[in-house]
Amino acid sequence: MSTSPPAQTNRLIDPYRETLIRDYRLESFAAADAKISHARVAQERWRQLPLSERRSLFLEALGYIEENLESHAARISAEMFKPLAQARGEIGSGVAKLRLIASLAEDALRERSIPADGKPFEFRIERAAKGIIYTIAPWNYPFFTALNSIGPALLAGNAVVLKHASTPSVGELFENAFNTMGGITGLCQQLSIDIPTSNRVILESAIDHIVFTGSVAGGMALSRLLGERASNGKLREPFLQTSLELGGSDAAYVAADADPAKSAQMLISGGRLHNSGQSCCATKRLFLHQGIADAFLAEARVLMEREVSGAPQDPTTTLGPLYGGPQAVQALMALVADAVESGATVVTGGKQISKDGYSFIAPTLITGVSTEMKVMQQEVFGPVLPVMIVKDDDDALAHINHPLFGLTTSVFTNDAQLQARVIDAAESATVFINWCNDVHAEVAWSGWGHSGNSMAALSDLGFDALTRPKSIVKALA
Repeated sequence: MSTSPPAQTNRLIDPYRETLIRDYRLESFAAADAKISHARVAQERWRQLPLSERRSLFLEALGYIEENLESHAARISAEMFKPLAQARGEIGSGVAKLRLIASLAEDALRERSIPADGKPFEFRIERAAKGIIYTIAPWNYPFFTALNSIGPALLAGNAVVLKHASTPSVGELFENAFNTMGGITGLCQQLSIDIPTSNRVILESAIDHIVFTGSVAGGMALSRLLGERASNGKLREPFLQTSLELGGSDAAYVAADADPAKSAQMLISGGRLHNSGQSCCATKRLFLHQGIADAFLAEARVLMEREVSGAPQDPTTTLGPLYGGPQAVQALMALVADAVESGATVVTGGKQISKDGYSFIAPTLITGVSTEMKVMQQEVFGPVLPVMIVKDDDDALAHINHPLFGLTTSVFTNDAQLQARVIDAAESATVFINWCNDVHAEVAWSGWGHSGNSMAALSDLGFDALTRPKSIVKALA
């Protein structure tokens, strides 16, 4: 008598306590591929609905997310240790961004008429849905990083399959909200698959675009798979385009005319410590004009020392445990030690602490760094901020560009000429002026260099990568 092989499972383990967070069944490649085939049928019906109807159904579906915000915020907090208040805020602000994306859809997808300049033709360009969008989302902002592609993809007439293995509750949330809009089943499905199965999806399945948010190493591995897929002549779409949203080591410069206290409040609380420093666009390299450095550092120290590390469910916690567990803490401690050995000074923090059964690195401020130190070269994913004091604007501009990353650059100044110089000099996809570490749906989000391939998300441009231009040429009688 034959027996079926035991089902594979994905076990989410708390790396601090080594206890089970959640255990759920993994799907086989055949099951995942069947979902993609189902999505193809659903997408064909969905794309034929007028945009106005798709948008109305999409906005109606947002009500499910709002009604279930509290329960899903609690699940996010449990799965990746984000303080509960911050998880709640991520979903709430994410829904607001989805509403804004919906308001941009009509203009973004509008048919364009092209002047014929006397030729006996009528020219126009439509935006056609690509088909099946495969979204691979990370753990650090699990709701927000996924909505960047899911929102415009669905509004444009695509179907979505989503891999969200590290925070599966978010995949389930999107599926529950959007999978059956208008009575069409299969529009947004969670794929509960491991990396080898995902690789087979990329190589073999009938998908039409990939959106990947994650590490640089992950983006490189995905790009190699796409090269292999291109040799598969049996596929209708062997040459997939991919939107890569990867890492960053973002610089900020506080100029001589900036208010040191106000800029410190933005750069420390919002720029470096938000989400326990686990943000691709967090301020990770700070340059201070020597004229304001002492005042800035004094305020920054106060701000860092008032942060409260602790259990995610504790309402007093402002810094939750690092997602990577004790290994992540040790990696940050090693970067701090390397900087100190190379001549840097720890202003505050730089030590490991324990609380509520978790280990933390205390929010850490380092001065006396040089651009050759590892802490200035690598992407630092946690509450550690290296500071370099510069003598003038020219000195700062000589250092703001990272040799590899190009996600965001921030400058704090009211000098319009300096603002213009930073905008011109910054080799990054976003420049913040008197602001940092934020993502607005009104403007495009992309990266240069190792930060991504500049296929924009958000704004009206966020629809471009998820649609195809279809040109119509009509001869006039």
